[in-house]
Amino acid sequence: LRAFADFMAAYQESIPKCVIQLLLAAPPDSTSIRKDILVATRHILATDFRAGFFPQIDTLLSEELLLGGRVGPGARSSHEALRPLACSTLADLVHHVRAELSMPQLARVVFLFSRNIHDAALPLSIHTTSVRLLLNLVENIFHKPDADARALLVRILEALVNKFATLRRHIPRVPPPPLPPPASQYPPP
Repeated sequence: LRAFADFMAAYQESIPKCVIQLLLAAPPDSTSIRKDILVATRHILATDFRAGFFPQIDTLLSEELLLGGRVGPGARSSHEALRPLACSTLADLVHHVRAELSMPQLARVVFLFSRNIHDAALPLSIHTTSVRLLLNLVENIFHKPDADARALLVRILEALVNKFATLRRHIPRVPPPPLPPPASQYPPP
């Protein structure tokens, strides 16, 4: 894309719409097709063409779109295989557009990524990405003149505190370091 940026500039607004249409048209259990679309989308988000995705943020915040609709018996493995890639792609997009998000959009993002940090099926890298994204949103939410901003900040804090509580239960207790020997055991200087 970077090599043909001048040629592709005319299609900046239609590329995101085509990506969405491809995701809508792909069968829910077609993991490889959805994976290719999401990987290509991540490459697009790494360029200046990501601006075309900003107006489509509400549509892209739908897990049903990214993962392929409702999870049925045949689509369960496809759904689980795509979740890490979909989460990281969405995190890339939200990171770039976070300053322009409305309060309802921010609430949706906080809900999605708070849920991710408590999902044991997701890899640790997605947990880390989700926590970083939530922490990056704090400043943007803090400066919003909306009355719901405080509630959203409290929701982020609760999600992080709950994650620490979960970690505390799952991390084995580390024994304290051994005490140094009494002073009488040291030879005089």
